[in-house]
Order: sequence, then C-alpha cells, then structure tokens
Amino acid sequence: MGRKTRRQLLGQHFLHEKRILQKIVEAVEPGPEDLVLEIGPGQGALTFPLAARAGRVLAIEKDYGLVEILEKNRPGNLEIIAGDILKLDLPGIIAGHRQPGETVKLAGNLPYHISSQVLFVLLEVKDQVERAVFLFQKEVAQRITATPGSKDYAPLSILLQNYFDCQLLFRVGPGAFSPPPRVDSACVLFLKRNRPIFFPAEVEDELFPFLKDAFCQRRKTLGRNLESAGYRRENIRQALLRLSLYEKARAEELKPETLVSLFRLLKENKGKI
Repeated sequence: MGRKTRRQLLGQHFLHEKRILQKIVEAVEPGPEDLVLEIGPGQGALTFPLAARAGRVLAIEKDYGLVEILEKNRPGNLEIIAGDILKLDLPGIIAGHRQPGETVKLAGNLPYHISSQVLFVLLEVKDQVERAVFLFQKEVAQRITATPGSKDYAPLSILLQNYFDCQLLFRVGPGAFSPPPRVDSACVLFLKRNRPIFFPAEVEDELFPFLKDAFCQRRKTLGRNLESAGYRRENIRQALLRLSLYEKARAEELKPETLVSLFRLLKENKGKI
C-alpha cells in the first residue's frame, strides 16, 4: 500500500458539486447581520458563497497549505483562523469576534474521523449559536436525527435533540466530492431550541454517563445494562415499576423523557438498599 497523502491523513474530501454547495448555503441562510463560522473550509468552495451573503465569515482551517490558498482570494469580510477545531477555544473565539447584534451560525463539510468530536464542540457553543449546517457520513447523520425505536437511536441523539431541532435535509453521493469517499454523506440542520426539551443543561454531566450505561449493550435489556453499571437490581425493578415499564424493556425503545425520569428515580435511590 502506498503512502497516504496529506489530504488523506486529514480526512479531506472536498465538496465540488455546485448544486449541493448552493443547497448548503440556502440551509445556513447567511445574512448581513450574521457571523458565520465555517469549520474546515478546504479550498473555499463553500466559504466564498457564504462570504458573498453573510456579514462576516470566520473560516477555521488546520491545513496551512490551504490557509495560504484561502488568503490569496480572501474578501474583506472573511477571516482565516489557522488551527485545529478540536484544540481551539471556540466559545472564546466566538465571544472575541462577535459584534453587537450579530447572529452566530456554523457550517462545514466535516472530515469523517472528527465528526463525532465536532458535535461535542457544537454542544460547547450551544448558547452562542442559533443555527448550524454540517455534512456528515450518512450513518452519523442518521444517529443525530434518530428517534425511539430506531437502531440508530443513541445517547448522542438525545443529547443533541435536547438543545437543537435536528433535521436530516438531504443525502449526498460520493461523486460530489474529490476524492470520492467510500460512503454516502448527509446534510444535517441544527436549529437552536428556545429551551431544552428533555432535561435542563445543569444535569447533562450526570445524565450522559447514565444514558451510555443504559445503551451500553443493545442485545441486553435496560435493567441488565444498568445492573452491570452498578445500579442495584431492586432499585431498578422499583423504578421501572413506577414508570409502568416492563422488566425486559430496552433503552432504544424508550422516549428521552422516560429515560430522564428513570435517571431521576435511580438518582433519588442511590445508596438505598
């Protein structure tokens, strides 16, 4: 096997199909009062159309070779930030660049290998961002937008949907990229909710580990997963009974509100026999 190119090492598949690029721009809805942050602008195929409509654009690019290309054609309302999105202080960048009256939006064609990590970056800036539009590997997009009963429904589905209305807009075939990836992609729109709908933000740090325990092994029942995580069998049984859930219920069958109620009941009984 030959050596991988720098582009392959960075997981870069540049989107070149103009029809798809236009659909993404329309989904972002950039306007003169908007500050748009683009993650991974590449050669600027999406960057420049965004800059043509947005008040200002900040483009965050890890590849210094691409930064040089972007700088050569940079319009006045575009600023390039050289750095790794997973290492930068994005909340601080937004706070430092945002001007009074500006609405903050995010966009990007994300490298597949960091897409899940970028979702946690999105959660870090959830109070600052009104709208985000990202391209993901199709399977990741399906997980983000999944509902109870789906094989893709997971803790991350619940976490993101608590703060955002997550919509799978359209799918994108490999031929829209250069080089073509081996999988299909999909575009997801995140619209900030007026308030969290399943649980308050202050319980997230405790709730998310519970959800991961609940979904740990999908072939096992919810009760078995929680018991393996250290919860007392009798407490689990009593909590399921109070919520009118049968003992063989599985996490992926339950609505987020039900899982949150179960979390609260078990938290109340922590340490009790």
